[in-house]
Amino acid sequence: MDVSPAAWLLLGLVLGVLAAVTVVVGVAALRRRPDRTGQRPLGTSADGAPGQVDDLADFLEHPPGSRPGESQPSGWATLAPPPPPAPATRAGHGRALLPLAAMCLAALTVVGTTAAVVAGTRTADRVPPRVAGAPGEVRDRDSGEDPTVVADLVVGGLVLEPRAVGVTAAYPELRLRSEGDTASVELRLPTYNCLTATPPPDPVAAGCAAALVEHADLGPSDLRVERRGDRLTLRGRAATVTRPAGSAPEPTGRVYALELTVAPRGEPAEDGTRKAAGELRLGTGTAPVLTDRSTLRRGN
Repeated sequence: MDVSPAAWLLLGLVLGVLAAVTVVVGVAALRRRPDRTGQRPLGTSADGAPGQVDDLADFLEHPPGSRPGESQPSGWATLAPPPPPAPATRAGHGRALLPLAAMCLAALTVVGTTAAVVAGTRTADRVPPRVAGAPGEVRDRDSGEDPTVVADLVVGGLVLEPRAVGVTAAYPELRLRSEGDTASVELRLPTYNCLTATPPPDPVAAGCAAALVEHADLGPSDLRVERRGDRLTLRGRAATVTRPAGSAPEPTGRVYALELTVAPRGEPAEDGTRKAAGELRLGTGTAPVLTDRSTLRRGN
């Protein structure tokens, strides 16, 4: 559920107006409370009935013709000013404003609750689901595709070990298989001793001397997997061995930090394979995956 910024602006304006009206009406209702001093008009009893007045004192204080509202004989002019109008009662106005204040407060509550529900729903819609996997693994929303990935990768030359004169260069070849939350890698490292400062594109044509081929097999327990859409990243440590013809594998004692990033490129071929691109970091060396010599496909 998505709400436009204009709708949120209008909602905020409505909430502000309702809040202001509620405050104004509430203050007006409190200021119009009835008079509770208990005073009553002069000359009336406690129940509001007219009381008795002393004739002499009243005569001296109010001579004939000076009392407001007193009927005058015809032909005599009234000297006293007309009586002031009775003050309007304020209690009735205050009671009339209380229902309006209650209605404004109820409207403010309803609109605010609706806004909170809409905001919560919008936030929930934007949170992508996370799929449980190995520690450190991040999985995106299920795309409906086969999660199995098989890739045959050829990597450009990288410096495996610098020497006093030249370098020992490696030209890695990898077979990758990722299925669900697991992945495995078969690494083959043909190595050459070259007199150049950097690995040449073609070690044989450059006159490099071939050395032993190192191998490493990394299983699910050796790799951390991270998925970002079609992009797959593997991290682990590769302990290499040599495999002399006709003998058991012999450990080299070398362990390389490995980080491989791979993603498909281009349209799939008739058999479903696609070109693969990416990068390999092995030890201190880095080299790109050769797209024209690397393939990737989904499924077995």
